[in-house]
Amino acid sequence: MYINLGYLRGQIRLRNPEITNNNDNIGSMLKHHRLKLNLTLEDSSDGICSVSYLSKIENSLIRPSEKYILQLEERYNTKFFNVGNQQNELLHQLIENIFHNQEEVIDERLFTEDNYQSKLNKTGYLISQNKFLEAKINHQELNPYIKNLNGIELKFYIFLTSKLLSFEGRLKDAFSVLNIETNHYQLLHLDILIACERIYLATKMNHHPYIVLTYESLIDQCIENEFYHKVHDLKYYYLTYMVQFINEQILNELLDKSKNLKPYQKAFVKSKYHFINMDYELAIETLNSEPLISLEAHELKLLILNRINQTNVMKDSLNSFPKFENKQLKLIHTYLVLKYSKAPNIESLVQYILTEVLKSNDLPDDILYLNFWYEEGLQCLKKVGYYKDATKLGRLIFRKIKDLTTIFD
Repeated sequence: MYINLGYLRGQIRLRNPEITNNNDNIGSMLKHHRLKLNLTLEDSSDGICSVSYLSKIENSLIRPSEKYILQLEERYNTKFFNVGNQQNELLHQLIENIFHNQEEVIDERLFTEDNYQSKLNKTGYLISQNKFLEAKINHQELNPYIKNLNGIELKFYIFLTSKLLSFEGRLKDAFSVLNIETNHYQLLHLDILIACERIYLATKMNHHPYIVLTYESLIDQCIENEFYHKVHDLKYYYLTYMVQFINEQILNELLDKSKNLKPYQKAFVKSKYHFINMDYELAIETLNSEPLISLEAHELKLLILNRINQTNVMKDSLNSFPKFENKQLKLIHTYLVLKYSKAPNIESLVQYILTEVLKSNDLPDDILYLNFWYEEGLQCLKKVGYYKDATKLGRLIFRKIKDLTTIFD
């Protein structure tokens, strides 16, 4: 999925809040229907208004009179106002559902209108339902209309873009695309969603400077606005990150203070702590003490079992692993399937690392994944005497880690 990050940020800066923060997107809707019918500006404006006048309407530089709207509705054989108002209400409902972590089922027939607003809302709904592959199709169809999105729509589009990039394993791009102003349009819930998502991505990449600079202030902002469920989310992200820097006593104290963390979340945090400290038996015992709710828990289980080297248990976990589309996770999953096959072959593992990890794909942005390839890669490559390739892999991984931990906005 190609995304021009600079262009998106430029579009955010160009938006005039007095124009784009209103609910009337008539210019964008007009342009959508003109392009849908493959009409030029000349074709559409003929007998109604000048070409330049229609161009200004489409770019939200002027608001047309009702006379011109009615004539253009007739030319495009559609109605604008009812559709726009309904989709605008859906947009705000979706933002509220995502903000409050509510997977509310919405009748998908509400997203069947043939306009960009309906496609945007359907993309948001599909992502809220974790239907990322379907969401990606709708997202791609929105690309021609980015320039015509109003302020709130564009910000929501960027948030959804980040979620899709994260879903593909492109955490750095997902983090970078969210580098937008969050105070122009006063849509507090969407701004908080964006800020929390950046913290989450920063913890996955070990971007320590960003976490230190923003975590406490974001916590304070959420408390001030009584967004306590977001405070709990942030504390969970923070604890999963901090386990690499603190001892067990401090960790237990922090967990005791985090009264609202769910049991499975606490089990994941403690299991990750034991994994990082190489107490793998205790890590798997702790993780299995609660249901594996998240994909991250299933990931961690595979990493732990790989260290314990329990072939039968690993095979069962690989077979029962939840469906996913993260390319980087797929590489690890396929490698482990190969490693724990009936007749594992060190040469086949080495060739997989050389072709799939070193040559064909970018290294992952997730620190846990990078550590996995460092340990597995060096072990396999050195075992067969590929010391030059082992050194190359090690250097690439260290360079990647440095790049991720020193991202500047």
